[in-house]
Amino acid sequence: MLRFPRIARATAEPISGSRHRLSQPGGFPPYGGGVRFQLSPVLDAIEQRLTTDVTGAQAVVDLGQVIRAVDLDGGRPVSLVRIGMVIDALSRYLVDNGALLYGVAERSLLSEGALTSKERMVLGRWADDGLIEITSVLADREVEIADLTGLPLITLSARPELAGRYAWLDDETGRVLRVVRREGVLTLVPARIDADPAPVGAGSSEGQVEEGPVVARVPVTDESPPAELPGQVFAGRGAASTTRTRVSWHRFLTTIPEAGRPAVLERRWRCESPDCPVFGEHRRHGQPVPRLRGEVPVCPRHGEPVSDAGPREWAYPISIVVDDLPRRRVVVRHGEPRVVGRAEDDPDVISVAQWLHTAAARWISPEHLRLTAEAEGLRITDLSEHGTVVWQRTGPDDPGTTHTLRGESYLLGEWDSVELYTGIELMRGDRRLAAVLGQTELASVLQDAPTAAHRQLTVDQG
Repeated sequence: MLRFPRIARATAEPISGSRHRLSQPGGFPPYGGGVRFQLSPVLDAIEQRLTTDVTGAQAVVDLGQVIRAVDLDGGRPVSLVRIGMVIDALSRYLVDNGALLYGVAERSLLSEGALTSKERMVLGRWADDGLIEITSVLADREVEIADLTGLPLITLSARPELAGRYAWLDDETGRVLRVVRREGVLTLVPARIDADPAPVGAGSSEGQVEEGPVVARVPVTDESPPAELPGQVFAGRGAASTTRTRVSWHRFLTTIPEAGRPAVLERRWRCESPDCPVFGEHRRHGQPVPRLRGEVPVCPRHGEPVSDAGPREWAYPISIVVDDLPRRRVVVRHGEPRVVGRAEDDPDVISVAQWLHTAAARWISPEHLRLTAEAEGLRITDLSEHGTVVWQRTGPDDPGTTHTLRGESYLLGEWDSVELYTGIELMRGDRRLAAVLGQTELASVLQDAPTAAHRQLTVDQG
């Protein structure tokens, strides 16, 4: 077995590249004189957490509903920063600093007069880059995406008119997540879509964020009811730290699409408009699912039927986990191998350099590991000087045995994980990691936000 030296670890910085460590419960920055009035860094941080690639996304939401939700912060009638508030809530719910959100918006939102000129420019850029989905009429598009893909649906209000059309909207197993505020922090709780919610700011013991550790809650399997995930309080780091997240994985809850609909997920689609940011020929980062008009797939942006461009490529989401906390989420696709290492200036390398202390940086090679998506699964190839450890497991609660790769390839098993160095791991991104973490462990995309959210949270916290 390859053994790594156990030494004190450096504190990892948030994936957004922010310079300041958070110090408030729930991942929010200090208030008062410490708030820096910079909007651009916040929007840039939000941008990194948006995707319309269904392989990488972890929840879907109607963006128009979010940015118009004045109750979230008591501020302006419309604000893009509220998207960051929902991303933070998703991160807390998943215990994942790299959580990605699939946002859908009606085209009219692009010309919303209440947005600032900078916000309109940023929103247009997100739409043109395919980071959010724009549709001419929203209707039930976000629910359709959740139904076809199995992604959780985040909502702020009841939609009883839809409950009869989608049976899963009537349960409370985590497929529908309601945004609520507990102790001044937005959080997500499983809810029925036909139930009238309490006001966003209403106090309740349900889902409350209290002093001390935060416990993630999700359904364990497709068949089981919601349950508290097993976990450990990771109070120590460095020499006293033992990585435990890899032992207690659970599948995301997914829906079973109606008969015939899986074909929509298994094919690539092309829009007649070559510059279409979601189904155009230049799309390079995965695809959403088309809108269904009856059984005819159409482009949600242009409203025209899309053509079948062949089988969808094999793709696998991967989480980079540092000190038991997912920090970044990437997708490995067929025909597009990815290299992981400590090289910082190479755009072709997924770099882990920002989380490495001196000993780890010496151990992990600039190009340490290659990831390749195949029909059989995800293949890893060791490129390093010192070797790569694979934790082989037969199930989610198997503590595992180790196998060291030295220039070899290995087809990663369903419950396996990869350790580059003690506390630096790669794990399947279609799993929830069971963990209990202190409230300040999770970063926020809002740490530079000059919004009324800060003022509202300050009032709520007394």
